[in-house]
Amino acid sequence: MTFLDQSDRTTLAAARLFAGQEDGTVIGEDAGMLMVASVRPYLRSLFYSSARRYDRTVSAAKSMEAVRSFGAEHGQQLNLWASVDGDADLIAAAEAIGMTRGIELEDMGIASAPAIPTPGPEVELAEVRDPEEADAFAEVHRALRIEAEQDPDTVQHFGSPAVLLDPHVHAFVAYLDREPAAAALALRHEDSAGLFWVATKTSARKRGLGALVSAAAVDGAFQAGAKSATLTATPLGAPVYRRLGFERFSGRARYSF
Repeated sequence: MTFLDQSDRTTLAAARLFAGQEDGTVIGEDAGMLMVASVRPYLRSLFYSSARRYDRTVSAAKSMEAVRSFGAEHGQQLNLWASVDGDADLIAAAEAIGMTRGIELEDMGIASAPAIPTPGPEVELAEVRDPEEADAFAEVHRALRIEAEQDPDTVQHFGSPAVLLDPHVHAFVAYLDREPAAAALALRHEDSAGLFWVATKTSARKRGLGALVSAAAVDGAFQAGAKSATLTATPLGAPVYRRLGFERFSGRARYSF
């Protein structure tokens, strides 16, 4: 199985888990597409008001019609997240109906557990094992949303105890001087894992905390039986993951109306 196939499986499992935690969010699966109509749309994420392909045997035209119909039914224009290397036909179909290309991210994979960096004496690494630690995880993300003048409640669908304490989720928080400073989670699906929701507070950056929580989360998934892990990286995060041993296997482009 390719990294692209593994990424599809783990990201779809994550999307279903996350969306199920927010009342009013609707998930649709049709014509080879997983589609999410969110209560609180958030443009930059793969998990809010978005569509992603999971079956490439379905024609691109049929898939795009399903995306348009689902969006219209729920009063939203969904973002399409397409694999640059695996979804050329879907990209062509999206452009043919007027969707435009936006940000491009990197899909990356690794086939062995990364080494966990040694934290400094002022840093404490903790696995999320109870509701209090789950709230610390969410606090890292809420702080960044508030700083960006975005709705902090958009973190609730992945930053809740129901997600973070799920037995298939390996979530970690790094504390800097006893304050939550960075967080990441890996979701294990069958023998693959996906790394999601890596964040470091602005005031705590350039200390290696993002790499620390990322490596810990992925290592936790490998220790529990995963044989590979994938992620989708921003330009800011990609160099960090390359140093951990991840390699690019595709681009991931956002298309929107």
